[in-house]
Parts: sequence; structure tokens; C-alpha cells
Amino acid sequence: MAGGKKKWSLEELVDFEVAVQQSPSVETEVGRRIRDELRAGDLSARRERRWGFQEWLRSKKRGSGAKVVGVTRLGGVALLVITFFLGVGVIRGLVTEVDGQGAMNIWVMLAATIGIQWVILGVGLIAFGLARYWIGGLGWLKETIAAVVRRLAGKVSPDAWRSLVRGKGRQPSALAWRLTRMLQLGGVGFNLGLIVGLFGVLWFTEIAFYWESSLSQFGGESLGEVTRFLAGAWGGSGLTDANILGLKDVSGETGDENWTAFFNFIFVALVMWGLLPRVLLWGVAVWKERGVLAGLEFQDQEHRKLWREISRVERAVTMEGMKDGVVLLDVGGLELEVAEIRPFLLQNLRVNPEKVYSVGVLDASEEREAWEAMRAAPCGVVLLVEGWSLSPKQMVALIERIRREAGDETILRVLVMGDGVAEPDEADFTTWQEFIDGLRDARLECVAFKD
Repeated sequence: MAGGKKKWSLEELVDFEVAVQQSPSVETEVGRRIRDELRAGDLSARRERRWGFQEWLRSKKRGSGAKVVGVTRLGGVALLVITFFLGVGVIRGLVTEVDGQGAMNIWVMLAATIGIQWVILGVGLIAFGLARYWIGGLGWLKETIAAVVRRLAGKVSPDAWRSLVRGKGRQPSALAWRLTRMLQLGGVGFNLGLIVGLFGVLWFTEIAFYWESSLSQFGGESLGEVTRFLAGAWGGSGLTDANILGLKDVSGETGDENWTAFFNFIFVALVMWGLLPRVLLWGVAVWKERGVLAGLEFQDQEHRKLWREISRVERAVTMEGMKDGVVLLDVGGLELEVAEIRPFLLQNLRVNPEKVYSVGVLDASEEREAWEAMRAAPCGVVLLVEGWSLSPKQMVALIERIRREAGDETILRVLVMGDGVAEPDEADFTTWQEFIDGLRDARLECVAFKD
């Protein structure tokens, strides 16, 4: 199954979420073909689901993904160009006239080119943390860009768009990282504009640099400390006291030693403190987006519901061939004999039940025996519950305990029973299914008993 190794793209993810919201049905022929391929393949549960959803997506109308990705690419290029000219304009705006000659205050220059960027970056990181972890959003700037992208990309339902920009459950958002890439391209363009603009100003005009200020704290000594701190990022030495003193009278000739020292310092400073951080942040956003796409689990309720419709036979929990060693855990106090449910387990889940352990009445020795049996069982654990007796807190605590004792790879199945050895009420089973889906556990499934 070569398709099982294909990676998801952002375009596919957008199309998939839109299709899940708009047309979550599964055509008979599509479902049959996917199930046939799954039976013939040898993929893990997560890779099965990723591949199966890609195949299902082929049968759906697409286009939203291409529009969204196209808008983000075009928007990134537009931001790059706009901010490039903005950077050039900032440099040009820093040039003033002193005694009939163009001049630039070094303090103002450092503040406008490097200082303000780090203030904005720091505020942005704080705002991102507050927005994401306190109010569940992306921050006002990214929300604004997201709204523009959605408007330009065409019709995407509010629910689908919300899931795309904010992620699903514990799954972060690939689209949010794409928007971050756009913002960082704006930062890259701005810094390129600063560098090119400064070079152009120095190349075509005669500029004098000065650092004197009415405030004593912005004197030559503090300027030396600042430049040496900034130069420390690349192992440089910054400007010496002699260089700084000499800048008072520099007219801009390239042969001047002090001018050359400042020339070398400011360009490297703009690269190391302005351009490089933005390029790195852009690279991190690209890496995080790819990581999100590579780690998609599709464990949300609508995903699990769709997967059950595709697989039809609870493929995520079914074993190929007859297996031994499933552990039965009586959660509802049903006190069933193994023989009563053995035919169902053999025929439907293809597992061979052994001993039943009752929850809540185990003595210490029997409890240890139960955990040891769970660790050794190749088919994991089947929890027997009554349809009407769902206690979310008890079940969450029990599943967490099983995970701690038996491991995260243990396959868990919740077998919902009716009154005795009977099928559960449909409404009761739906309630259990929604609860289990909400736990977002790839190795946990809910199965209804059938006579």
C-alpha cells in the first residue's frame, strides 16, 4: 500500500475539514475499496486512518484547500514586498539635514531599526502566549490576517475555519503556523529593506553620523556599551571609544577609519539582530507546520465517526486472524460468565477471552494479577459496561490507571452491554460512543454488544 506512506499537505487538510463539515457521507464503492486495501495492507492504526481519509478525500469535491494555500502564498509575497519598501522608507526617513549635509543620529537609527523590532517581537510573544493559553485565540494580528485569508479564499464554513486556525483538541493548527510564516516573511522583508535602504543611502548620498543627545545617558560611553553588547552576538568588539569620539566629525568619506568601523558594525548588526531572527522564526514556523501535518491523529469526534462509517467493522480494534489473551474487566458489576460473551468476541473482535476481573472488589493480590495479565495480553483489555451506567469520572480514572499500568500501546475496547447479555439501548450506546470519542485515544474504541 504505497499510498499509506504519503504525507498530508495543508491543502489536503483544508479540503478534508471542509468536506467533513459539508459532506461527511461515504459512498458504498469508496468505502468497499478502502476496506479491501486496508485488509490487504499492514499499517498501524494511525497510518490506516491517515491513508483511509486521504482515499476518502479523493471522492469529494475539492478546491478550498488550493485557494487557502494560494492566498497564504500570495499574501506572504505581498507582505515581503510591502515591508521591504517600508524598511527602505524608514531608513530614508532617518536622514535629516545638519549644516546643509545629510546626517543620521546613531541612537535614533538603532532604536528605529533594531530596538523597535525586539520590542514588537517581545510584545508579540507575550500576546501569543496570552491569546493561546488564556483566551484560546491566535492574537489580534493573526486573527486579522486569518479573516482576510478566509475572505479571499472563498466559502469556508465558520466551524471548518475555526477548527483549521485553532486546531482540534490537543492538536495544534497547521494553518496557524502558515499564518505565522506569513508574518515572519513580513519581518524578513522589512529587514532586507533596512539593509538595502541603508546601503543605497550611503552609496548615493553623503551622510554624516552623530550620536550626541541632550540627555547625558545617551552619550558616547553608553553608545560604546550598546555597540559592544550587540557585537557580542557574532563575536565582534563593537565600537571603541576612539571610534565613537571620531564619529562626531565624520563627514562620510569611506576612507575614514571611524566611518569604516561603524559601517561594518551597523550592517552586521542589522543582519544578526534584525534579519537572522526573522529567518529563524520563519524556519521554525515551517518546521512546526510540517510537524503538525506529519503528526495528524484524526481523533476528534467527527473524525472517529467518519472512520467508523468507512471501516464499518471497527477496523481500529479488529485483529487479523484469531488471537489469544484478551483480558475482560467487569466495570458495571455484570458478573457475566465468559462463555456467555465468548461467541461475540470471537466472531466480531476475533479475540479469545480468558478470565474476568471485577473493578472495585479486587483484593491486592488479585489486582496485581489483573495488571500483569493486561501487560501480557496481546489483544489488550475489553471493559464490560452497562449502557445506562456511564460515570465519566470513574471511567476516565480507570482508563488512566490502565494506561499507567499496562502502557500507552495497550488496545482498550469498551463493550457496551444492555440488560444482561443483550444489546444496549441505541441512545445509551451513542452516549458512550461520544464520551469515548471525546477522550481522543487512538487505541480506545467503543463497541456495542450484539446478540
